Amino acid sequence: MKKIIVLFTLFAFVFMASPALAKTTVPGHSKKIDNGRIDADGNGYPDAGVYVNGHYTALYAYDASGNWYWDLGDGRIYGTVGSLDDLSEATLTKCDYVNNYRADFGNDPFMNAGWIQNHINCSGYDDNNHYNYLIVHESDPRYTGNPDWSVWGTWEYHGLTVSHEGNLVHPRNHRN
Repeated sequence: MKKIIVLFTLFAFVFMASPALAKTTVPGHSKKIDNGRIDADGNGYPDAGVYVNGHYTALYAYDASGNWYWDLGDGRIYGTVGSLDDLSEATLTKCDYVNNYRADFGNDPFMNAGWIQNHINCSGYDDNNHYNYLIVHESDPRYTGNPDWSVWGTWEYHGLTVSHEGNLVHPRNHRN
């Protein structure tokens, strides 16, 4: 469980604050953005105060030897191996990501406010679970300010469901 929470946080961090994003279009968007600007490299960023919706997919895979492959879905690939085929088929675990968001990017490639929703399906040697999570900014009415669910700064998990475990953030005990 700790491994997948670290992976969630890493994925969200790369999406929201990585310097590598400084030269890329906001994920899920074309280069031409209404109410935004185009920088010198032809990348588009929405103006501050303009909320945009986005959607993209990604793949993270690893094997028991510690090798990993991460295709962020926008042309960026990271990992200890050059392709998915370089991982051991016998101990391969693949996690498919579907990311949706609504965010104010504040005229740069970093999310300043909004929410992020990920749906992650893992299958293989080490993990066969489905994960869903929702991270909200303090400007979202669902934000509680609970430090136990803080992700970074003014963002927190609002929902974090794991197959066979339920919602780990706001568990509900039903009473008859």
